Amino acid sequence: MEKQKFFDKAFEIPSEFREDFCFWNDQNVVFIKNDVQDGKDMWLVYAADGTKLATTDNRDFAFLVARQNNLEPKSVH
Repeated sequence: MEKQKFFDKAFEIPSEFREDFCFWNDQNVVFIKNDVQDGKDMWLVYAADGTKLATTDNRDFAFLVARQNNLEPKSVH
C-alpha cells in the first residue's frame, strides 16, 4: 500500500514547478510524461497549468490525442 501512496503523489506536479508551467501562458501546449501506475507503464497528458487531462498505456496514442484536440504535445522526461 505504501507504493500506491508514492505513485499518487508522483502524479501531481509540485507547487514550486506549477509557476514554471504557467509562465508559457499557452493553452495549446500539453506535456506528456511517462510513469508507472498499478505496475503498468503509462503515459500521462498534462495541461500547461498542471491539470491532468488523460492517461493511456500507449505513447503514440497520447501524442495523437493531443494533436486531434489541436494541442501541441511536448515530452517531459
